[in-house]
Amino acid sequence: MLQPVAIALALVTLLSAAPPSPTPIPEGTAGAGVGIQLLDIPVESQDDSRARANIVDNLTPGTTIQRRVTISNFDDVSRDAQVYAAASTIVDGKFSPDDGNPTELTTWISVDQPTVSLPAHHSTEVTVTIAVPKDAAESEQYATIWAQVNSATTGDVNTASRTGIRVYLSVGPGNGPPADFSIQELTTSRTADGTPQVHALVENTGGRAVDISGAVSLTGGPGTTSAGPFTTSLATTILPGKTGTVTVPLAHGLIAGPWDAAVTLTSGVLVKETTATITFPESGETSVVETAGFPGWAVILIAVLALLIIAAVIVVLRRRTRGATRVTVPSE
Repeated sequence: MLQPVAIALALVTLLSAAPPSPTPIPEGTAGAGVGIQLLDIPVESQDDSRARANIVDNLTPGTTIQRRVTISNFDDVSRDAQVYAAASTIVDGKFSPDDGNPTELTTWISVDQPTVSLPAHHSTEVTVTIAVPKDAAESEQYATIWAQVNSATTGDVNTASRTGIRVYLSVGPGNGPPADFSIQELTTSRTADGTPQVHALVENTGGRAVDISGAVSLTGGPGTTSAGPFTTSLATTILPGKTGTVTVPLAHGLIAGPWDAAVTLTSGVLVKETTATITFPESGETSVVETAGFPGWAVILIAVLALLIIAAVIVVLRRRTRGATRVTVPSE
C-alpha cells in the first residue's frame, strides 16, 4: 500500500509533467490565424533582434537545450495545430522550407506537444528540445519549427496553413564563428512603374548566416529636399562566403536627384553604413553608384599619389646606391 507521502510525490510529478492548459489571449493582441512566438531568449542575446524572433545558438557536441514557444489561435473557432521541426535551406537570399529533405538537425529536435488543441482566442506553451549528439560535426544548420493547421478537405484538395520560427544552429567549440558582412557596391534602378530602388551588394565575410535588413535616407536633393527613411519589407539571408543583394524600394515617382544617400544595413546587432551621391535612372534601367565611401575621382587621385611616392622612393634609393659604390684608389 502506498504511503501518503509517496502518493503526494506521484501527484506532484504527474502535475509537473502535464502540458500547460490553453489560456485566453489578452485582449488587444494582434494576430490572425494560428501564430507561434519564441518565449525563451538567452540573456546575452537580449539586444539581438534575430535571437528575439528565432532560435539562434552555438552548441558544443553533447549539449541539450530547451526553448519554450507560444502557439496561439487567433480565429473565432477551435483549431488543432501540429507542431514539428522541418529542414530549411537558404536559396537566393531567402530562408526557405525544405520539408522533403530531413537533415541531422531535424533529428535532434523534438517537441513535447506534437498536437495542440486550442479553443478560439487561446494560446498554450510548447517546449522545443534540441539535443546535439556527442559525435556531431562542426557546421551550421538550419530548420524551422512549424505550427500547422489543416483546413477542411474540399473534393480531392486538402489545404493547410502554417507559420514558423527559424532555427540557426552552429555546432562547435567556444562561441562559434562570428558573424560579419561588408557592403561591396551600390546600384540604383527604377522599375517600369517609376518606383526608384537602391540595391546593396553584400558579402557575408563571417562564419554565420546573416539576415540583412536595409534602410535608406535621402538628403541634399534639388531645393535641399529630403526623403525617407525607406526600409526593406523582408530581410535578405546570405550564407557564409556568399554574396547577396539587399533591395530598398523608395517612394513611387521620386525625382531623379542627385541625392546624398545614407544606407544602413543591419543583421541582429551588426550594423554597416555607407554614404553615396546617387541619381536614379529612367524607368526600367539600372546604374552603378560611383560614390560609395570614396568618390571615383578620389580613388584615382590616391592611386596617382601612391605611384608618385613609389617613383620618388626608387629615385632616392638609386642615388644612395650609386654614392655607396664609389671607390677611391689611393695614389702611389
